[in-house]
Amino acid sequence: MSNIYYTLLTDVGAAAMASAAVNGEPVVLCDVALGDGNGSIPAPTKSTTALVNEVYRAPINSITLHQDNPSWYIIELVILPDVGGFTVREFRIDDQAGNAIYIGNTAPETKPVLPEGMTRDSIYRLIVETSNAATINLSVDNSIVIATHQYVTDRMDEHLADADPHPQYARDIDLSGHTAAVNPHPQYATSYDLAAHLLAADPHTQYLTEAEVVAYLNESSRARRFYFANI
Repeated sequence: MSNIYYTLLTDVGAAAMASAAVNGEPVVLCDVALGDGNGSIPAPTKSTTALVNEVYRAPINSITLHQDNPSWYIIELVILPDVGGFTVREFRIDDQAGNAIYIGNTAPETKPVLPEGMTRDSIYRLIVETSNAATINLSVDNSIVIATHQYVTDRMDEHLADADPHPQYARDIDLSGHTAAVNPHPQYATSYDLAAHLLAADPHTQYLTEAEVVAYLNESSRARRFYFANI
């Protein structure tokens, strides 16, 4: 049984990818367009370049690498509660120039709006495949990115599972080791060091002692007396 719902790399997209592989200038994906198929589920082909009936378009919200396949990217689109009144049956993913790089269909999903009696966020996660990640760039406008509940939950789970989620702060084990150390602050003199310093006969060897100064002065006095006595 063939798939009813699928995503295709269009002929235009394949040509763009091939050119990117040769020229080293990746294709930049930036927008997702949704359509209602005029009431029917369309069957797009690789040569299809337009939706049957486009009803909504928005920049890509987020792009992540699929955890099970390094050739798959998950492209996420979020439709806010105040947008709707249509049923999604088709989609396309465009590059910066507005070319349809990927196109596909999807199981019908109605996006209601409040005047119809209910509303909700709708999140579409579209999986696309590329055999060469270097031929594709995925553009996200950070000024309009919306953090979904699942995204926040995933990031919080990662945060809580991290052994040291706040490396900028000292951990309990670090403080325990610090307080248990014999000399936790080696850059400062300890009370033992100061006691030894005060008890030393000559704690400042770089300076003359009182005895050395007296001896020096006495020697200088004798030298002067000797000098005057021999004039």
